[in-house]
Amino acid sequence: MPGSRHRFEFVGKEPLVFWIATALLFANTVLMLTLDFGGKYFFPQHAPEIVSWYSDRSIAIQFILLALLAFILVVFRKRVRYIRQK
Repeated sequence: MPGSRHRFEFVGKEPLVFWIATALLFANTVLMLTLDFGGKYFFPQHAPEIVSWYSDRSIAIQFILLALLAFILVVFRKRVRYIRQK
């Protein structure tokens, strides 16, 4: 079927660093969306400096974490298997 997804999986157990990077990516996504949608209610006028710093750099942090996941897959490429779709 055209447009089918690619599937990759680790042979054996996933590396701990992969789980950590995935958890950081998930946490960053939740925090970023919370600040975008709920920040105007929690910090209507003046947000603390660390919140302003994070909100200015959250997209860059997201792409850095995505690149880190790709780098981990490249480093552990001998333990990654491609599953063909039928």
